[in-house]
Amino acid sequence: MSSTLLTSIDTVCAVSWTITYAAVIRRGFKDKSFGMPITALSANISWEASYAFFYEPFSDYLHKISIIWFFADVPIAVQCFLYGATDFDDPFIKRYFKLIFSSALLMAFPLLYVSFYEFHDSGGVYNGFGINFMMSVLFVAMLLRRGNVSGQSMYVAVFKWFGTLFAYLYLAVQATTDPAHPWPKATFVQDVIMHRTYPLTPMIHFLYLFTFVMDALYILLLYRKLKESNLDPWRRF
Repeated sequence: MSSTLLTSIDTVCAVSWTITYAAVIRRGFKDKSFGMPITALSANISWEASYAFFYEPFSDYLHKISIIWFFADVPIAVQCFLYGATDFDDPFIKRYFKLIFSSALLMAFPLLYVSFYEFHDSGGVYNGFGINFMMSVLFVAMLLRRGNVSGQSMYVAVFKWFGTLFAYLYLAVQATTDPAHPWPKATFVQDVIMHRTYPLTPMIHFLYLFTFVMDALYILLLYRKLKESNLDPWRRF
C-alpha cells in the first residue's frame, strides 16, 4: 500500500481532531461552560487513556498521538468539573454533579479497556467509531437541550466532521490497497462498500454513515443557532 497516501490521510485526520480539541477547550473557558457532552467525554478520555498507556502503548502512530489527545481531554474534563453543575436545572444533578461525572469516568475506563480484548479490536476501530457516533448524537442533543451555543463553535463541528471523514478514508484505503496495488483502483468505492473483514466491516460502514449524517445535522443546526444569536459563525473560535 502507499505509505505516502496513508500518512497524508492520517496527518489530516490527526490535525483535524487536534483542532477540534483546541476549539472545545478555548470555547469552554471563554464561555465558562463545557463543549463536549459528558457521556461522550467520559468514553473518549477512557478510550485515549486505554489506547495510549495500557493497550499496547507506543506501538504505532495512533497509540502515540492518543497521548496528545488524552492530555487535550484533561482540560475539557476540568471544565466539566468547574462549570458542569450550572448546566442543569435538576437540583439533584446540580448537587451531585461532580460525583456523577466522576462515577461516569470510573465506569467508562474499565469498560473501554476490556472491550479492546473482548471484541479483538486491536486498532480500536469498533470502540473509536462507536464513541464517535455517540458523540455526534450527543452534540446535537446538547445543542437542542441548551437552546444556546455555549461552549460550541463551528470549528468544533466542522473539524470533528473532517477528522471522522479522514479516519474512515484511512481505513478504506488501508483495506483496499496492498504492496502490489499501492493506490486505490477505479473500483475503489465499490471495493470499500463490499469489504467485509476487520477493520473495515459492515458495522463500521453503518457507524460511519450514521455519524456522517449526525455531524452534518449538527453543523447545520449550530450554524442556524449562531445566526439566530447574531453571532458570526466563522469569527467565533
